[in-house]
Parts: sequence; structure tokens; C-alpha cells
Amino acid sequence: MAANRASAQQGLTIALIVFVMLTFILAVTTYLFFKKASDAETAMATANGEASKAKGEMQKVADDRAKLLGILGFPEDKAVADVETETNEAFEKKYGDYRDDQKAYLKLSDWLLGAVKSKDEANKTLQAEKRATEEALNKQLQQSKDSLDAFEKKYRDLEATLADERSKFNKGREQYEELTAQLQTDLKKANEASERMKLLVDEISKGEQLVAVDQQAKYKGAKAEGQVAQLYDELRRREGTIARQNEILSDLRVADKSVQDMVLAATPKDDRIDGFDGQVVSVNEVEGTLLLDVGSTQGLRTGTIFNIYNPNDPRPQIGAKKAVVEIQAIEGPRAARARVRHQSTRDPILAGDGVATSLWSPGQGFEAVFVGYVQVDRDGGQDSDDLARLVERSGGRVEPSVTPSTTLLVDAGPPRVLAGERPAGWRQADETRRERMLKEAKRLGVRVVGVDTFLDMMGLDRSSFDTNRLRPAGRPAVPAGS
Repeated sequence: MAANRASAQQGLTIALIVFVMLTFILAVTTYLFFKKASDAETAMATANGEASKAKGEMQKVADDRAKLLGILGFPEDKAVADVETETNEAFEKKYGDYRDDQKAYLKLSDWLLGAVKSKDEANKTLQAEKRATEEALNKQLQQSKDSLDAFEKKYRDLEATLADERSKFNKGREQYEELTAQLQTDLKKANEASERMKLLVDEISKGEQLVAVDQQAKYKGAKAEGQVAQLYDELRRREGTIARQNEILSDLRVADKSVQDMVLAATPKDDRIDGFDGQVVSVNEVEGTLLLDVGSTQGLRTGTIFNIYNPNDPRPQIGAKKAVVEIQAIEGPRAARARVRHQSTRDPILAGDGVATSLWSPGQGFEAVFVGYVQVDRDGGQDSDDLARLVERSGGRVEPSVTPSTTLLVDAGPPRVLAGERPAGWRQADETRRERMLKEAKRLGVRVVGVDTFLDMMGLDRSSFDTNRLRPAGRPAVPAGS
């Protein structure tokens, strides 16, 4: 019994132990179950949260996709493959110049912005060039307008000139018609005068024997006017020779024929110039003036007398001059304008003719000294004042004595003794002065000429004083042969 009780108690203990163990196992199992369930709920909650988050993200991606498709201009339901295909086709067709491998609209945008900027810069450059071109065109247009205005003004001026010239032409034509009628009348008179002139020429040709033998060949070859001039020259030469011989014989008071012949034989037969001072450059026959080249016009003054000679003879006789001219204006360092005072009708002045004067030298003024009894006309009184005025009118001056600057000594000689008496105005002191001046001139080499030669240098002769026809300064003389 006791053994049963011990066995029953042992069994209870084992049962209790098993119960406790089972209870513990149940508790552990329950704990594990509830733990696992709790973890599962937590995991589910986490999964639900992540799923919700993923769903939100997916919605956001869908929204971003729709927004991006809207930005790119595609419908929301457009597939990505279709978008890519259409994008590639658009890049190929519409943006062929785009060379980036990545077909991205953002890069395309940057490329387009760069292209637009480049085009904008090019457009600005073109606009600037356009404005410059427009300004240049406007300037050219204004210049063309100014040229057109100037041309129109010139055209109007030419029209006015043409009208004036037409009026002058009509007036000239009327004058020409009047002149033609006058010339017809003059021609008729000239024909009549020609007949008379022919008869006169025949008579003049018969005067060959009246000139010197050495001049007869020249006389025969000359024309009528030259022959007349040659006859006049012969008459003047003979008259001068006779007057000179008479003066010499009268001064010497010799009557013996042999003595007279001896004196005349010792008297110089001519007076020649020392050489030419220049030449004739041109002749203005309308105005009666000459242009002279005198080497240097220094000291040359208006009024100075020059003689014109044939250049073939380097030292012609003073009386062989072709013309007498007077300086009218100085036109340059070596050129002077002269007007004709006297000229030969048979031997006209030509370019290249020689010019000479004893009244001036380059750089020196004309300075004259008069000695002796200066008596030119026939009133018996002295005429030294008249000759002094001639010198001053020619730009020179008269000095009382001979010096190295003296150009010319004019010796009038002693006065003629009439009825055994000398003129009242002549004194021994005058004769002494004359002889002293002649010696001084010879010592200094100053040229000495007589009154007639001096008058010839001035283009005058004694008849100008006898008839009181001295030409006032500035008045032209009547040409020889008029």
C-alpha cells in the first residue's frame, strides 16, 4: 500500500513535472507564436508601408512621365519606344545640322539657343552692314543729286551763253554783210589805185642810177616800196654827208679845196653800234608793240629808246636801223614790252631782229654829259635843256662832268663864228670845260658822239626841233612813211 502510495506520488510528481514542462512549452510556444504573429504583423505593416510608398513613387513617376511627355509634346499614353522613334525621326528630319550622338531635347534646346544667338549676331552684323550700305547709298544719292544740280546749272549757263553767242553771231553776220559790201567798194577803189600804182612802180624802177653803185644790185632786187625807201635813205645819207662836211669845214674855217679834201678824207665815214643788247621775241602788228629779250632788265626804265637792226650785220651803222621803239613796260627779269615810234615801211620788224641802245646797260642807268655849244634848231640859242629833257624822259639823267659811270658824252662842238663873233652865251671857260671833258672821256673810255648821232639814238633829228614837233612823253609818233 505504501508502495502504491509512493508510486502514485511519484507518478503525480512526474505528471506535475510533465504538466509544468508542457505548460512551459505551451507558454514558450504561445510566446513564439504570438511573437511570430507580431513580427508578421510588423513586417506586413512595413510591407504595406513600403508598398504604399512604392505606389506613391510609382504614381509620382507616372505623373512625372505624363508631365515630361506633356513637356515634350507627346500624349500621356504614348509608349516610350514610340517616343524614342518619333524623337529620332524628328532629329533626322527637322534638325539635320544637330551632330550630337545623344538625341536629347535639352541639348537640342542649348544647340538651338546657340544657333539662334549666332543667327542673331549675324543678323545684327547684317543690320549694321545694311545701315552702312544705306548711308553709303544715301551719300551717293546726295552726291548724284548735287552733281545733277551742278549739271543743270551748267546746262542753263550754256543755254544762256549759246543764246548770247547766237545773238553775237547774228550781229557779226550783219556786220560781215556790211563789211562785204564795203570791201566790194574798197576792192573797186583798190583796183583803180593798183593801176595807178603800177604806173608809179614803173617810174620808180627808173631811179636805179640815182643810188650808189654798191647799192644798185639791192635796188634792182627790191620791191617798189623798198626802192623808194632806198632812195630816201640815199637822199638822207647825202644830206647828212653834206651837212657834216659843211659843219667840219665851217668849224675849221678853211677855204682851200685841197685842205677841205684832206679833212673830209680823215673824217670817219660812219658811226657803228658796239653790238646788240638783245633781240625781238615777237611782234604784235595790231597794237604796234614788240616783246624784247634784253638779257637783264635791271636798271631798265620805261621811256628808254632802242633801235631795231637786221641781225645779219653784228655792228651795223647807227643810221641803218629798221625802226625806233620805246620801252613801255617791264614784263620780267629779261623781257620788256616796247611800242614802235618809227619804222621802215620797206623793211618790217621781224622776230629775231637785233636791238641796241647806247642809253642803258644792264644794272646801270643812262647817264649823259653835254659839252660844247648845244644848238639844234635854227633860232641861234642853246638847246641843252631840250636834250636834257629827252634824257630824263628816257629814264636817264644829265651830269655836269664825266665819271666812270658816264654812259655817253655828247659833244656839240664850239659855236660857229658868224660875222667874226662868237655867240654871246659862249665863254672861254666853256671851251676849257669841253676840252677837259673830252680828255677825261678818252681816258676813261667813255663813248663820245655828236648831236646828230645822239638825236639818231633817240629816234629824232634836227627837223623835230626846227618845226617844234617834239613828241610829248606817252604820245605815239607817226611811223616813217605815213
